[in-house]
Amino acid sequence: MPVLVGAIVVSLAGDPPGVLPFYATPLILGLTYLAAAVAGGRSATMWAPGLVITVWGAGVVAVFSDTITADFTSVAVTALGIGATAAALLGRIGFRVDALAVGLSVLFAGLTELVASFGVDILGHGWFYGALLAVWVLSDLTRMSPLLRRNTPSGHTGSSASVGDGGGPTSPNGR
Repeated sequence: MPVLVGAIVVSLAGDPPGVLPFYATPLILGLTYLAAAVAGGRSATMWAPGLVITVWGAGVVAVFSDTITADFTSVAVTALGIGATAAALLGRIGFRVDALAVGLSVLFAGLTELVASFGVDILGHGWFYGALLAVWVLSDLTRMSPLLRRNTPSGHTGSSASVGDGGGPTSPNGR
């Protein structure tokens, strides 16, 4: 439930408060996802988006604040790779990190950049990002999220496999 409160706060916030420019929004959103993951524990589905979006958001802030002088695309792709790798490593030590969640997080960041390149106004509103978080959380709460189930070879639905699943005795990889 704290995650829904976070989604509402992000939705109503608009521009980041005080001295923070709007380009800090991806970093704030990523940190909100990480807070949701922490609140949900090791089995939360928010670890992948939390890591991927936070690192990507840090890259956005680094470039737009002139902290580093580098090509934005290079920084963004590198940041997405770092976030995805960090998520995979968490999956290897027992956190719930689904490969689909990593892919969707990278896709979200890429689509955001693509839509921004067309000058679409929706990206300038906090409610848009809060709505994305709320949809993710509500799909988890209602157990409709594809991240909470997978099809087993027998056709039954089970829990999602994690990125970096080492194939232990109860592993879907069966190694």
